[in-house]
Amino acid sequence: MDLLTSNPIASLAAVTTAAAYLDAKFCFSRDLREIRQGRDFGRRLGQRIQQLGDVCSMYGIFDKYRGKDGDDAIWFEGRTISYGELKRDVDRLAGLLHARGVAAGDFVAVFTSNSPEMAIVILAISKLGAVAALINTNLRHTTLAHSLNICTPVLIISTPDLAAHIDSNVPHLTLNLSSFDGTATTTTSTITPIGPGDLKAASFTSLPPAKRTLSDGALLIYTSGTTGLPKACFIKNMQLCLTSTPVPADHDNRAKYFPLRTYSPLPLFHGTAIFGGLTYSVGNGGTLCLARKFSASNYFKDATLSRANCVLYIGELCRYLLASSPSPYDRAHAITRAYGNGLRGDIWDPFKTRFGINEIREFYRSTEGLAKFDNFGDGAWGAGKLGFAGPLRRWFENMTFIVKFDTDTQLPIRDPKTGFCVKIRPGEEGEVIGRVVNRATMSNYLRDDGATEKKLIRDVFEKGDLFQRMGDLVVLERDGWVRFHDRIGDTFRWKGENVSAGEVRDHISAIQGVLDAIVFGIKLASYDGQAGAACIVLKSQDPSARESFIRSLHSNLVFKGVPSYAIPRLVRITDSPLLA
Repeated sequence: MDLLTSNPIASLAAVTTAAAYLDAKFCFSRDLREIRQGRDFGRRLGQRIQQLGDVCSMYGIFDKYRGKDGDDAIWFEGRTISYGELKRDVDRLAGLLHARGVAAGDFVAVFTSNSPEMAIVILAISKLGAVAALINTNLRHTTLAHSLNICTPVLIISTPDLAAHIDSNVPHLTLNLSSFDGTATTTTSTITPIGPGDLKAASFTSLPPAKRTLSDGALLIYTSGTTGLPKACFIKNMQLCLTSTPVPADHDNRAKYFPLRTYSPLPLFHGTAIFGGLTYSVGNGGTLCLARKFSASNYFKDATLSRANCVLYIGELCRYLLASSPSPYDRAHAITRAYGNGLRGDIWDPFKTRFGINEIREFYRSTEGLAKFDNFGDGAWGAGKLGFAGPLRRWFENMTFIVKFDTDTQLPIRDPKTGFCVKIRPGEEGEVIGRVVNRATMSNYLRDDGATEKKLIRDVFEKGDLFQRMGDLVVLERDGWVRFHDRIGDTFRWKGENVSAGEVRDHISAIQGVLDAIVFGIKLASYDGQAGAACIVLKSQDPSARESFIRSLHSNLVFKGVPSYAIPRLVRITDSPLLA
């Protein structure tokens, strides 16, 4: 008689061993857990939307889920602002803006440095149902003017350190509630300083929050496209509801992860900071521990003094921290997890080990994107990866897919027999796409239907379906892990920002004396992303003209408004025609 049929215990052991082997090989249990968590998250999101009712907005989220009046809402440079104080100042500023004519649907340009003032401005604008256009504070001159012109704001709000860079006839408030004491305040015919006394005089008690739906606009976040000047991503309230809902890891272990205190030196005009910082904090009664700007030497000191238990990062930031000198604050903090994107495999474990952070929460998203991957865990096997997609996850997945890509046509490959796109197999690379379920709640490019349409692809797996292209090539490894491979088109990423090579090339080509130019990103050892490189042909081959051009190139680009992260780090002047 067969041993397994005569010995039930041996039979059970064999089945258990086989099941364990199959699970280790195909990660069924991980896939099942993530599928369950995804469904649970969907239910909680639906409940949140119901609870918000007809005030689906940043202010609505803040008002509904904020902490108690005495709880810390914001920590900034050693001082705290309670939820009671934050709501008072938000409501007062909303009253002041309302008196100046700001109404639902209007755009208000926000050109402010990281500070409590910036958070107050964003929430006050939201209370009125207006849209905060979060302008990158690195922009100057042409690109700054372009960003303002896109949104045609009814009002500009700045902080005193930045006000002088705005050259516009639009009414302009500069706000300082104490974070910019000592900074000279600019006053002109169009610029009006606002201080604590002005807020105290503002009427706010009878002003209700504007009614807003999931498809109404919430924010503008500016990003570089594949060509041209910065594009304004029109973020809908649906995205704020999504990013304020507790993620499964937090919801399933509230005793460990709450109350939430998130430290971030990332600028609030950046998607990671506005969604993972401000929105997630106010949506869960947490504390946003905000730094004015990033400092490698002060990062963990601030995180320790603010009692943060979560930090935000982008990959380049982690590399700078590892390159900094050892500090007594490196492990004096209470951080349990780091949340962000772009942490590369070569520094993943060194970062965790040196700073004693057990859990890395790597996510893959774009500001306007629908597709996503998450790599939440504490194991070394996923170091540097975007996320995991085992066979069960791929079988049940309905939103995020990876399809084969043609590098010659720069388009997804279609099966010649069916006309539909082809999903990649393990071991292959392809482009990430995300299903569009509702065009009304999907983020789009403001007043640029062509750019929005260019990112969409139809009839992908069946007639009538609609997907959004992410513009990234990734590899689905044979063990199910997904890793980033490259950007599609002429954009490259440097210092946490997407840079349009075409835009930088156009600026260089417009400089007097330039015959031709090409710009591209190049990978440098020990740096994340790609540094900008430029090859330039001058009209004159005179050595003195070449020397003069090189000396003035940086200042010319700064004058044209090219942000510092987009200025090429490597420049070659050549006599040869540029054929690529």
